[in-house]
Amino acid sequence: MRRLGFKFFSSNNRVAPNLIGEMAAIIASENDMFLEITAVSDTSEEEFKQIKKQTGNIEVRIHASIVGFDTGNREAETQNKKIFATAQKAADIFKAATIVVHSGYGHGQKYLEETARQFRMFHDERIVAENLPYYDNNGDHLHGATAEEIAYIMHESGCGFCFDFSHAICAALSLNMDIETQLKSFYALKPMVYHMCDGNINLAKDMHLHFGAGNFPLPHFLQDYTAKDAYITMETGNGLERFNDLRIKDYQYLKSILQS
Repeated sequence: MRRLGFKFFSSNNRVAPNLIGEMAAIIASENDMFLEITAVSDTSEEEFKQIKKQTGNIEVRIHASIVGFDTGNREAETQNKKIFATAQKAADIFKAATIVVHSGYGHGQKYLEETARQFRMFHDERIVAENLPYYDNNGDHLHGATAEEIAYIMHESGCGFCFDFSHAICAALSLNMDIETQLKSFYALKPMVYHMCDGNINLAKDMHLHFGAGNFPLPHFLQDYTAKDAYITMETGNGLERFNDLRIKDYQYLKSILQS
C-alpha cells in the first residue's frame, strides 16, 4: 500500500501551535498516511518532545534542514554536523526510519566525493539522499541532479534515495535531457521515499503547486514511477498554510488516482 504524507516544519509549531495536532488527527483517521517533519536546525529537544506529544503514535519521517547545509563544502563540515545532529535528535524522538538529506552546491566530481565523505562521517543508516535541481533559485549549481550522481553518492556512502519528481524534471530541462529517461533512471535506484507536487513540466522551476494546479502527468508518475509500498510526501504549497483544507484536497486528489 502506498502511503501519502503531509509536510510540517518544526518551526511551524511556534506560530501555529494548533496546526500539528489537527494534521495528526487527520493522519490518524486514515490507514495510508504519515507525516514528514523538517527538523529546523534551531529546534530544541524539548520542542521536538512537545510535537511528539501532539502527534501521538502516527508514523513520522524526518527531513534535515537545508538552510546552511552544504555537504559539498568541506569548510561547512562543522555547521553541517550541527544541522544533521538536530535531524538525528528528531529521528530518535519520533523513531523515524529515514532522514532525507540534500547534498549541496557545486558541480563536478570533487563535490560528489565531499558529499559522500560527509555522509559517511554522519554514520547514520537512516540517511536518504534527495535528488536536486541542476540550479537553485539563484542560478547556483547543485549536485545530485542526475541518477548517475545520486548512484555515486549511494555507492560511496551507503545511503538510500529520496526521489523528488519536480527536482528531476527541473534538472532534466536544465541539462536538455529526456524527462522520461531521467525519471526511469531515478526510479531504477529503488527510492525509499518520494517527494511529489505539481508544476509546469516545460519550466525548470520547482513550484510546489497543489495537485491539479499544474500540468505534471501525476497519474503516470504515481502508477509508473512509485513502488506499491511507497512513502510519498506531498510537498505542495509555499510558505506556512495554517489550515488543512488544501492539504486534505491534495491527499484526496492522489488517493483518487491510486483507487482508479
